[in-house]
Amino acid sequence: MFYKESINFLSEEQKEFLNLFCSQKSSIPFYWRPNAAKENDNGHHFIHNIINKDTGYYNNPNKIYFEKILNSFAKEQKFKIKEIFRCAINYTFYNGKIDKVPVHIDHIYKHKQLLIYLNDSTGDTVVLDKKEKPLKIIKPEKFKGVCFNCLPHYHYFPINGIRKVLVYTFLC
Repeated sequence: MFYKESINFLSEEQKEFLNLFCSQKSSIPFYWRPNAAKENDNGHHFIHNIINKDTGYYNNPNKIYFEKILNSFAKEQKFKIKEIFRCAINYTFYNGKIDKVPVHIDHIYKHKQLLIYLNDSTGDTVVLDKKEKPLKIIKPEKFKGVCFNCLPHYHYFPINGIRKVLVYTFLC
C-alpha cells in the first residue's frame, strides 16, 4: 500500500495562508452539498472547489497557491505530480442523520489522494484494503498530510464542531 504521512511539509507562509483562507474573516464561498459520496447518503457538507477535472473547473484565483501546497508534500515525500484531478476544501459537521460517510473511492480512474487536515477535530478517516478491511485509521490533526492510493475509505463526522480538510486527487 502506498501511504505517506507528514506534519512538517508546509512552510509558515503556507500555514498562515490556510489559516486565513479558512477563517471567519475570509470571504471565500462555500457551497452546501446534500451528499458526500453517494446519492441520498445525507452526508451534508460545505465545499469550496479549487480544481475539478470532472467538471472542467480550473478558474479558482488561488489555484496556483494550492498547487504549491501539494508540491510541498510531494517534494518532501520524493514523488512528482503529473496531473491534479481535484482540489477542494470540505467542511463537515454532525448533522443528526448519519455518523459516517459511506465507503467510497473518489474516482473510477487511477489516482492518489492527499488529505491535509486544517484543524484538530474528531471525525477519523478510515482507509480500507480492496476487501474493505481497515488498513489505517487517521485522526485529524491540524496541518497533518496523509496520502494514499485510490482505495476504499470513509470518514466519521465530527461529534461537535467542524472538520476542515483540504482534499487533493492526482496522478504521480
